[in-house]
Amino acid sequence: MPPTARDPTTSRSSEDGQRFIEVVEQARAGDKTAFDTLFQHYNARICAYLAHMVGDEEEGRDLAQETFLKAWQCLASLHNEACFDAWLYRIATNIAIDHLRRRKFRWSYLKTDENEGTPAYMSTAGPEERIAEVELIQQALAKVSLKYRTCLLLQLVANFSQREIATALKISEKSVSIYVSRGCEQFRLAYQRLSWTNEPVLKEGDKAHDRIYPHALYRLGTETSG
Repeated sequence: MPPTARDPTTSRSSEDGQRFIEVVEQARAGDKTAFDTLFQHYNARICAYLAHMVGDEEEGRDLAQETFLKAWQCLASLHNEACFDAWLYRIATNIAIDHLRRRKFRWSYLKTDENEGTPAYMSTAGPEERIAEVELIQQALAKVSLKYRTCLLLQLVANFSQREIATALKISEKSVSIYVSRGCEQFRLAYQRLSWTNEPVLKEGDKAHDRIYPHALYRLGTETSG
């Protein structure tokens, strides 16, 4: 099962939430220092989200820069400061979709910290096995349809609740639930098909696959980029 997304009503304390709104308000009024604070807070997560969306870490960073530039230019149009998260990820999503339409989709594995976010049972794997596993995750994710992949990554990488995803993408919560479920299933089937040819990762047959597949979704929810 994928990690549980955070509840938007408990994601920030009341004091932190008010401070966050004040920073957004200041940025909306043209305060570049306040916007830089928002950039520092969100940049790593936006980079990770976009890298997974387009399948390339460097392109993900470039698209993140484009996302923040557009956010700065359009910030005056934001009417509810408390919804900044959803608004920012909607911009990032649209930029990723436009980018994918402009080029033939391709994938390359993401460079990740050698030990970051790795469960104990994977920590003894050598460098080749770790690289093979990351490539396998990326290749499987590439098989997930774009609308399902978007919802799945918003839940696992952006840590959005289904309510927040619905707000960000302007779709119903029921649709989000369906898309996440179908995305998980498409990822599972793709990962299973690809894993049979990946000997470095699967040394113990079916038993190894049973425990590595949940880890694949876990890893998507713990990776950072940049």
